[in-house]
Amino acid sequence: MQERDTEVFGISADAWASHAEFRKQLELPFDLLSDWDRTVMPAYGAFSVRTKIANRWSFLIDKDGVIRYTQHTGLNEPRDVEAMKAEVEKLYQEQTGQ
Repeated sequence: MQERDTEVFGISADAWASHAEFRKQLELPFDLLSDWDRTVMPAYGAFSVRTKIANRWSFLIDKDGVIRYTQHTGLNEPRDVEAMKAEVEKLYQEQTGQ
């Protein structure tokens, strides 16, 4: 995604050490950040205070901090990577005129 001036990363409430192992197991090409104190996820509606479970959301946020696209998936559902790539391309074209 670097050719589209896009950064990809994941955030979860798990500890950094578990992220390192998870990233290694799945050979993820992006960083995983730890929101261990649960300050980021609630700001995006991605954490249920009632159940204490993080919801599975993907966000496309532009350079101005505006959420341009969201995708919600269940715990055992795969994310729609192709849909996210299409939205990244759409945003890139809007911003560059290409």
